[in-house]
Amino acid sequence: MVEPRGEYLLVWTHHLYSTSSTLTLLDTWRNGKFRRGKNLFPDKLTDLQGTVIRVATFDHPPSVVYVYDQQHNIDSRLGVDMQIVQILAEARNFSIEFIEVSHDELWGFELPNGTWVGLVGKVFYELADIGACNMFLELHRWKQVDYSAPYNFERGCFVAPSPEPLSNWKSPTMPFTWTTWTSIGIGLGVGGVLLHLVVALSIRPESSEFRSVSYDYLYVLGALTMRSLNIKPSYQPVRVYVGCVWLFSLILATAYSANLVAFLSVTQMSAPINTMDQLSKSSLRLGGHAFWMTQFAASIDSTVRGFNDVLETDVNLHSLFNDVETGEFALIENKQYLELQIGARYTYGSHASIRIVPECLQIYSIGLAFQKNSPLKLHLNSLILQLFESGVVHKWQGEVVDYFRSQYASRRPRTSGNSRSRPLNLAHLQGVFYVLGIGYLVSTLILVLELIVTSQVWCKQFPQNFPTIQ
Repeated sequence: MVEPRGEYLLVWTHHLYSTSSTLTLLDTWRNGKFRRGKNLFPDKLTDLQGTVIRVATFDHPPSVVYVYDQQHNIDSRLGVDMQIVQILAEARNFSIEFIEVSHDELWGFELPNGTWVGLVGKVFYELADIGACNMFLELHRWKQVDYSAPYNFERGCFVAPSPEPLSNWKSPTMPFTWTTWTSIGIGLGVGGVLLHLVVALSIRPESSEFRSVSYDYLYVLGALTMRSLNIKPSYQPVRVYVGCVWLFSLILATAYSANLVAFLSVTQMSAPINTMDQLSKSSLRLGGHAFWMTQFAASIDSTVRGFNDVLETDVNLHSLFNDVETGEFALIENKQYLELQIGARYTYGSHASIRIVPECLQIYSIGLAFQKNSPLKLHLNSLILQLFESGVVHKWQGEVVDYFRSQYASRRPRTSGNSRSRPLNLAHLQGVFYVLGIGYLVSTLILVLELIVTSQVWCKQFPQNFPTIQ
């Protein structure tokens, strides 16, 4: 600022980001020259002289992790983003005033009236000088804020329920596919008929048991279960045929028995969700921040664009993980955040109850948000690049991940480390009892049907023994 004062011109300057209205005299103009010869455009950002810089943020591990005291007041802030801001403050000699962002708004979004809320809104409306919390550098918000040089990179991924154990009542049928079972059923049907035909067409008569169709089917079924009836054919044609049936049954029963042991010993799981297409066809509801709607809408993938119509944004990210675990929701967030939550809160022993869908969205750069045309951007970018190139960012990330997981370690139940074989319980063998129950039911129905048919035959043959009721 230039101030005329008599025959002098006084040149004043101010301190950037200072709340004080005090000005500093740079030089005095008199008789056609400056008396001190000082630089009229000094670098004001190399040393901010303790000026307060407002930083908008919120709790979002591992980028930002809040540490609370016993009264649940914020004691300190950890995380990659907070470490970077602290290093910048030390290097440029400024102090930090944290501006808290509501967890209902997080990074922010545009309201129908065109105004912005959340972290982006704080920076855009000059309520904060810097926004720091896992800020994705993308085009949708660049008109509202300027971005720093990136210091991290991450993908956007979905987290979905882990595959569930299949019901054990199916265990007797699991060793073979349904195509194989159908072929075995056809083989049983054809085998009984062929055995009866071979016996009937044989020149020498076999024992009376083989001349019964029901007995022939029972004989073939006994061979399939390796419990053949103790009656052997007497002549060559039937012996050759029965030998082939025994050989076929031996191979089939051995394969079934060996595979059944594997299915009973290892818990079989349902098919996992591995792709966006599988996720779109599932019954899961989709939840996430409103930011993802803009990313879905701009996608060239029709499946991903369809998520824009079903994404539920009025959700609490922290509690939504519980709905993912119960099999109701799938949640979209950055991969580091998901991995940390899964490892800390939803891993029990060696098993995680939720998992990241392997097919993710594109890679995003992560940086800080500044006010539009902020002078801080150019002066801090060089420091941010030095931190990134040094590799210290990954060290900080590992430290905060270890800290966050330690906070939940005592809250998660631990599974036994005993790896010995477990005994089979009723749950493992319930399918066998179902088969037995079905056998009881079918034999009872056949018995009732036989009694009805027999009684009708007796009524026709001996009507005098069944008097008509008048």
